[in-house]
This record gives sequence, C-alpha cells and structure tokens, in this order.
Amino acid sequence: MAKAPLYRTTRDIVIPAGTEVGLGPKASRYFTEHGDIYIGFDKDTTGNLRFDLEEALQIGLIEAAQ
Repeated sequence: MAKAPLYRTTRDIVIPAGTEVGLGPKASRYFTEHGDIYIGFDKDTTGNLRFDLEEALQIGLIEAAQ
C-alpha cells in the first residue's frame, strides 16, 4: 500500500490577535483533496486549519516533503 503524500508549510501562518471566530459547520463534505494542520493551544486544547491542497500548492503555501 502506497503512503499518502506528505507536505510541509513554506512560511509561517499567523492568526493575528483580535481575529473574529465564528461557529463552524456541524458537518463538512469536501470534493477536492484537502490538507489539515493541527494546532496545539495547550495540553488539552487543539484546533485545526483546513485548506484545499491544489490551491495551497499553487500559491506556494505548502510543498512536498522529502
């Protein structure tokens, strides 16, 4: 079985203080391949950033990891 591709970010992703946070959807359905970055806020709290892989590659936000 082939391993799934692995990517890495090419620059820092900054969420400025004061950024508004709204409720997310109860369910999501994706029609394209997407990537997730899991973020640890403290020992018990995490969040995630989800994005379309093709778009992230096109704008240079991520690259294939070796």
